[in-house]
Amino acid sequence: MEGLVVPELMVQKLNSPNVRVRLRALEAWAREAPPGAVDPFILAFEDKDERVRARAQQLLEQDWASKAEAEKIEERGER
Repeated sequence: MEGLVVPELMVQKLNSPNVRVRLRALEAWAREAPPGAVDPFILAFEDKDERVRARAQQLLEQDWASKAEAEKIEERGER
């Protein structure tokens, strides 16, 4: 996909023939990347395996929910 910012190592892992490698890469990205860094999840929507696509969707939704919660807290001034 054009315009996505995905580190080369992540691209390599998402292109692995092993589904478990691809799923672990998504999990690691979700843990380690800053909030809003969702391009690898979007890239994974094109994966041939439904499990990878579904997990990417879940992780993207979790990122959105975390961001929304952080914005609510910020609006209330509860840093």
